[in-house]
Amino acid sequence: MINMIKQQIIGIAPLSICAISFFYFFPAMLDHFYGPIIVALFLGWSIWRIHFNNHKTFQKALLYAPTDTHKEKFEALIRSCNIDPSIINLRYAYTAEQTAMTVSNMIIIDPVMCSLCDEDSNSQIVKDVFTQHIEPKITLTQKTRLSEYKKFLTPQAQCFIFKHELGHVMDNYSAKKLGTVFLSVVITTYASIIAAKSLLIGYPVSIAIVAGMLVFALLDNMLPFLSNVLFKMPAEKRADYFAVKYSSADDIRAAADFFKKHQEIINENPERGNFLTKLPSVLTSGHPDGKTRWAYLLKLADQKKAA
Repeated sequence: MINMIKQQIIGIAPLSICAISFFYFFPAMLDHFYGPIIVALFLGWSIWRIHFNNHKTFQKALLYAPTDTHKEKFEALIRSCNIDPSIINLRYAYTAEQTAMTVSNMIIIDPVMCSLCDEDSNSQIVKDVFTQHIEPKITLTQKTRLSEYKKFLTPQAQCFIFKHELGHVMDNYSAKKLGTVFLSVVITTYASIIAAKSLLIGYPVSIAIVAGMLVFALLDNMLPFLSNVLFKMPAEKRADYFAVKYSSADDIRAAADFFKKHQEIINENPERGNFLTKLPSVLTSGHPDGKTRWAYLLKLADQKKAA
């Protein structure tokens, strides 16, 4: 908890200093309605730019891509979804229990969990890095979950998950996610400035500043939950529907069974000391609960088989 508070202060302080400095040098701007809006938009753009650059840096740092027959196998999956493989970048990396993930037009496959790339020399390099440098640092609970996931992550489920990530690429998920970051910072900054401004009359400036920072901290913690519900969960479902469109009924059922088991493994192996694990996954990550996902995917598989 103390570490979380420290991280919160570290995150808020630079933005607060920027806002305070602006109104210190241009105090008249605080009296105009557009003053807080300008500051909020500028800080929103600044944070958006940082995240955008981080995405680019992250993509450049991933060096290992599928080779030979493994590359052909993934490209065949891409073509089966009516997508040109040349517009998709493929890389191997440990994804911290996510199986696979999307950054812009790059799909990152986790060879620690996925067996489709077991024989690829590049995937072995990533697994070696994981074994030597990452595995010693993760908790016993995380190791247990990884081991259990692999037991139920069948090749059919992996194909579905890969197509799910393709759905994210075609949905411009990364760009939209960066948009929600921009919007969240703008709303949070504007609200905190208005809160501080409302206390400038009748209270010391220090009290107004602290109030503004508290409002910022509150919204900074709450808006990600709201974003997960309103943005990420619908995006996850759209990606599932995309994968369903280009998958067989058997592959859909295999994925449904994995998501159900995945949820059971998480429930049986919660991370100690993390109170967020007690909250619904739709709030904390934007992913539907595994059992809920299992139910609607099975229904879609039945509909596809009957069609």
